[in-house]
Amino acid sequence: MHTQPTINVNAPAARVRHRALPPTQARNNNQTPHTRRVFALTFWAAISIFIGLIPAGRLVVGVAFHSFIFPWYPWSTASIGILGLILIASAYASIHRARLPWYLMTIATSLLAVNVAMVYLVSFQDG
Repeated sequence: MHTQPTINVNAPAARVRHRALPPTQARNNNQTPHTRRVFALTFWAAISIFIGLIPAGRLVVGVAFHSFIFPWYPWSTASIGILGLILIASAYASIHRARLPWYLMTIATSLLAVNVAMVYLVSFQDG
């Protein structure tokens, strides 16, 4: 009986190439975000929602009293508002990313500015 094997049954070690991960994938995405980051995002969203009450209130008043000069105003105001809310919710969902929440909130804020500008456009044309 042989005490040593006659052939090597171990597979040769394969060379493993190590590749550096991008910074967004290198960190653990399950970590809780910093409190300042959550607070800043929440503050920005709250201010945006309160300012968003201006176009929403104008839309409700316009629907209640049928005071629309432009037929496109109710649909465009509602569409822009809903898109802004989706962007704000997406910013919260992507809070672990480095810059994506801030980009989404910037786009949502610019949509809000367009919506508020439309309120003033319709209000000056109304009366």
